[in-house]
Amino acid sequence: MASYKDEDFADLISQETEYDWDDLKEDLPGYPAAVLIDIMTELGLYVNKKLAQEIAKKDDAVFYLRKLLQDGKHWRDNGPGRGWSPIHAIHILALIRTKESFELLVDIIRYHEDDLNDWITEDVASLLVAFGKDFIEPLKEFTEDETLEPFARSTAASALVALGKKFPEHQNDIKQHLITLLGTTQDGTFAGLVADDLASFHDPSVMPDIHRAFEDGIIDDPFVKEDELEEVINGVFSDMDEEDFKRNTKDPLNHFSRENIEHLHLINYEEEDEEEFDYEDSSDIDDENFESEVMSSLQKKEKIGRNDPCPCGSGKKYKKCCMGKEKS
Repeated sequence: MASYKDEDFADLISQETEYDWDDLKEDLPGYPAAVLIDIMTELGLYVNKKLAQEIAKKDDAVFYLRKLLQDGKHWRDNGPGRGWSPIHAIHILALIRTKESFELLVDIIRYHEDDLNDWITEDVASLLVAFGKDFIEPLKEFTEDETLEPFARSTAASALVALGKKFPEHQNDIKQHLITLLGTTQDGTFAGLVADDLASFHDPSVMPDIHRAFEDGIIDDPFVKEDELEEVINGVFSDMDEEDFKRNTKDPLNHFSRENIEHLHLINYEEEDEEEFDYEDSSDIDDENFESEVMSSLQKKEKIGRNDPCPCGSGKKYKKCCMGKEKS
């Protein structure tokens, strides 16, 4: 990496692509949306805030972003932009913040959950929250769709929770909506996720509804424990809850920051600076500890999804076990 840190990361663009940012940037405002989106695709990962904002300004940006998002080749790692252009596109939709861009984003969540993978649980809720309180009702409608996969629906439910905390005048209405979902859903995994979202309000008045969901067998997710939710309501895990709120209310433009692009570059295209586990020097490690040493080494190199099994071996999902504890 270069020693200077310009926020447009001209050095990264020059190093990783065929573009010279200093030559490109002055002409961007004059380019139509279709050309800007082609440039975004050719840059791959290395799209900065300036380009993202220029695309978002164009009146016909959603039309061309839709064309990109509906073209399956853009979602492939070996396709145009190495699979990054759809990820950039959904963040730009959240910068545009119109009804048209919201509906397109919701369609992508609905039909491309597998393609979005970890982005569903890590970033997508914040993109929905970015549209603001005027989109609470459409989000509620999305969470009511029983044909959706549970984590796609839960993304919208988590967005509603963040909006409820951000706009307290809507909080009671959102709580009641989640309580209704909890009592009517036929999906046990989704019910567990909704109960988790309800608990994050730290409101003891919702606990009878959560207890009822367990008693009626509505929640059948083995990772969701009744006593743990009660502890959440009582504030035991409030620090992690605060981290969830920060993540779900972050500015979509931060996706295009130098810090985030460097992070994504590191975990996708560079080996970590951590020292690799030396198999040749493992003779002094007994069999019982050998596997844990290997796993520890691998975990330093792998990006763990929030809903992946926790690498500690507890059987719980990562977000319900060790996520966040590595820094403590």
